[in-house]
Amino acid sequence: MNTSLSCNQPSFNGIEKFLQTKVDDKLLRGSCVTSPLKVRKMKKEGITQIIDLRNSAHFESPLEKLFCKIFGIKYVNYRFSHRLNDIPDKDFFKKVNESILSNEGKTYMHCEYGRHRTGLAVAIYEKLHTKKDNSEIIKNMIDNGYTEITSKGETKKEKKYINQYNQMMDMYF
Repeated sequence: MNTSLSCNQPSFNGIEKFLQTKVDDKLLRGSCVTSPLKVRKMKKEGITQIIDLRNSAHFESPLEKLFCKIFGIKYVNYRFSHRLNDIPDKDFFKKVNESILSNEGKTYMHCEYGRHRTGLAVAIYEKLHTKKDNSEIIKNMIDNGYTEITSKGETKKEKKYINQYNQMMDMYF
C-alpha cells in the first residue's frame, strides 16, 4: 500500500512523510497508519488522538486501533463511506470537529489515502475553525489529492467527487 501523496507540503515537526500535512496546531491529516512504529512516532510528536474516517467492514477492528491502545493514543472511528455520492449531514461533521477541538493534544485525521473523505472533513474544519479563506482551503484540498474537482467530470469517479465537493460548498461555503 502506498501511503504517500503527491503534495508539496512539508512533514510536521520531523514526523515522517506518512503525515502529509499540518492543518493547524490541533490537526494533522494524511493516509491511514498501518505500522506500530509510525504510531509510536506519532505519540512522541504529541498526537493524542487519531480520527479514522474509513467505513469498510474490513476495517471493523483495524490493527491501527490496537496500536493506538498500546501507545496510549485515543482512536475514534467516524464512518464515512467512500462509496456515497452524497456527503454526510452537518451533524456528522459537527461530531468530528467537536472531537478535534475537545482533544487536549494534536489530532491526526485520515481515511484510506487521505484525499477525499479526509479532504472534505478537513475543508469543513478549516472553514469553521481557522482563518483560512475559501481559496486557500480549496487549494489545500487539491494539493492533498482531491484533484477531481479541477476536472471536467468525464468519468463516473470524477462526477462523484465533484458532486460531493459541490454539496460541501452548498452546505458550508
